[in-house]
Amino acid sequence: MTRVFIVHGWGDKPGDHWMPWLKERLELKGFNVAAPAMPHTEAPVIGAWVSHLNREVGEVGEAGETTFYVGHSIGCQTIVRHLEQLPAGGTVRGAAFVGPWFVLTNLSAEEEEIAQPWIDTPIDFARVRSRLPELTAYFSDDDPYVALDNQSLFEQRLGAHTRLLKGLKHMGAESGMTTFPELLATTLKALG
Repeated sequence: MTRVFIVHGWGDKPGDHWMPWLKERLELKGFNVAAPAMPHTEAPVIGAWVSHLNREVGEVGEAGETTFYVGHSIGCQTIVRHLEQLPAGGTVRGAAFVGPWFVLTNLSAEEEEIAQPWIDTPIDFARVRSRLPELTAYFSDDDPYVALDNQSLFEQRLGAHTRLLKGLKHMGAESGMTTFPELLATTLKALG
């Protein structure tokens, strides 16, 4: 059995943007898909989000089971930090990230205060890479928050295959995206 976890972004919920469409399409293909509602979404905290995802996922790599992740924005950070905590041998099938970041731009003072721990708390990238055999990350050339520096950071730090899309902003509310065919194709290929 293959489980897919879709982790939404900051200020969002599982029913936003392209996430319900992706969940439905994957379920139609026979995958077990969970899209957990993350806690305190207006002011996400690392410990609370990672603990919540850990509980939702439970054991990774049980007999005959594979796990795949799809994240948006801070949901990607959450997945990376969740993978970092997996025990040795706890590898997953892979992940697809949408608008992921290690650094942010154009934040208000309040947003910066919320984001700073996520930016400043170190990640053991070698450990994450050892648990994440395949990663595709999508970026937009006009994302107001995620500078394009993040594209090379994800390639260097996590060995991500990156795709730069045009004119989709942060690929959430401001873009009006309700479907994401490229993401579905990437996910199905990885799960094939």
